[in-house]
Amino acid sequence: MTWVWIVGAVLLLGAGALVPALLSRQKHSGNDEAIAARARHNQLGLYVEVLPPTDDPRLNQARERWVTAGGVLASARTEEEFQLAERICLEGLALIKQAER
Repeated sequence: MTWVWIVGAVLLLGAGALVPALLSRQKHSGNDEAIAARARHNQLGLYVEVLPPTDDPRLNQARERWVTAGGVLASARTEEEFQLAERICLEGLALIKQAER
């Protein structure tokens, strides 16, 4: 009868260890969006930080997108907020591409 209590205790401890591990795995699924958004922000920053002041409105808008995305990233907590920041960066990168033509 003692072995039943031992097996029950082991199962209870095992389940107690697995639940937090499984829950944390679900929380970090949004980490991919955060990484992608920050990568796009860095990529856009490589273009706009080195540009001299210009009269081209597309380059100025790209700088604005970079600043705006940085603000969104600073307060982003959800997947949707990270996706928004990435979309803003992609708009800025598209503006850079148009200006280079």
